[in-house]
Amino acid sequence: MVKRIHRAEGRTMTRVRFLHLGGIVTAMAGVLLLMTLQANCPTDAVAAQPAWVDPFRFRPAVSANLITCTLAVTTTDAIPYNQSFSTAAILADYTGLALVQGVPGEAKNPSEDYFRLDNAVPGWTYEVSAVPDGVGNYNLGLIVYDAAQTPILTDTNTLDGNSARVRLVAGGTGPYYFKVLQISNYCSGGTYHLEASASAPTATPTPTPTPTGTATSPPPTGIPGADRFEPNYDFDRAATIATGVTYDNLNFIPWGGATEDNDFYKLWVKPGLLYTCETLNLAPGLDTNIIYYDRNRNGLGGNDDVTPGDYRSRITYLSPYEGWLYILVGHGGRFPYAEVQNSTYSLRCTVEVPGLPTPAPTATPRPPTATPVNKDWTPTPEPFISPPPTPTSSQGVELSVRLIATPPPPSPEATPAPRFVPLDILVYYDANNDRSPGAGEGVAGLRILAYDTLTGEQVAEGTTDEQGHLRFTAAVRGAVRIFVPYLGIGRVIGGEGASVYIRIAAPTGSP
Repeated sequence: MVKRIHRAEGRTMTRVRFLHLGGIVTAMAGVLLLMTLQANCPTDAVAAQPAWVDPFRFRPAVSANLITCTLAVTTTDAIPYNQSFSTAAILADYTGLALVQGVPGEAKNPSEDYFRLDNAVPGWTYEVSAVPDGVGNYNLGLIVYDAAQTPILTDTNTLDGNSARVRLVAGGTGPYYFKVLQISNYCSGGTYHLEASASAPTATPTPTPTPTGTATSPPPTGIPGADRFEPNYDFDRAATIATGVTYDNLNFIPWGGATEDNDFYKLWVKPGLLYTCETLNLAPGLDTNIIYYDRNRNGLGGNDDVTPGDYRSRITYLSPYEGWLYILVGHGGRFPYAEVQNSTYSLRCTVEVPGLPTPAPTATPRPPTATPVNKDWTPTPEPFISPPPTPTSSQGVELSVRLIATPPPPSPEATPAPRFVPLDILVYYDANNDRSPGAGEGVAGLRILAYDTLTGEQVAEGTTDEQGHLRFTAAVRGAVRIFVPYLGIGRVIGGEGASVYIRIAAPTGSP
């Protein structure tokens, strides 16, 4: 078999030309006669064959599972789950990537990292580079696959430096896959980073087409300028993101002619870790909200505004499972469709171990984890329309607390680690004075704050829904103190969690 390999600088791979071996071997009385080799490979026949190349043929070295990396440094991977086509991460700039994880002295086979480009613009050039962060810690290669997962471009030359780079001129919208792999027998672990860029082709004048007798309407298309993660408008199309990466230049430009855009993302989480996602760099007038969903797509909680007047959104979640956490970012219909071209925002998610000190503490309050109301409904702080409570006095308002568990004994530690206290709050107007909540008695739109009694910091904030409910989990070192500004009341909640009923008594003699 004979083949030629070119580095991928915008060129497709050379077709593979096979030599068909044929011959006749005749055995006569232990005498070996002549073996003839015939080569029949007409040029026209080769040109008509479809191009298919085994990706392992790209490699001048042995396959990945025969390569052994002896780690020189402790190595972790910022994206440990993108080792197949089905789990490929969204193509973007990344740092802290690794093909092998472990501690010094361990010998392991390197893995392969996959990245996916969706919504490519035909004719645009996409350049991707994989660059080791150490001196010779990896010798990287890159292979590009089309939507059918057939290899179309490669840079696996072991003699052209330790980095790899490919240029892809998109012939369609994709998806395209980019695989990063180790291509030589020596590697010492550590990290590498990925760089990705896109550039539009140079515009060329085209002649004006001659009009025909019958005009046909073009199919509906989305507004130009949709961000690189589109289409990600539902759970099934959620874009995979990583912690520690700021994704810039996202927007709410709808896909495929829709009138409103919801952006779905998914993040791989593990139990016992605290995950915080927030929106940043909002365009003028943009007001975002974030909602978390678990791996079964059940709503967990959300946040509209970080603080009153700050339209960014931030939510923190302590994961009890390993799997996907879905993140929905939207604007709740509050941004005009005519202005979606100017609806840019950034998204960043981080992970931390509960109880460990923050390396660089700031004065920013801990993000709330209150469950919001329906995404398309904007809560209002006005009180319930029935006989309103007096905001300057707590007369006629009583607070009943039902402990879920016995309060723990005081901790001897001077600075206890944070604990997570779930709270279920119901605010109701007791119209019939039966001292229990009834149908239609919930008070919507009341703002409730939660504070840590040990530090004095605000740790959560939310607004009651249409049934008067608000549920959230507060991370505190002391007890939880809740406060209802409109009613002017507050109460300290002990224990590991509580159901809190806030009863607004009807005036005596009211129907």
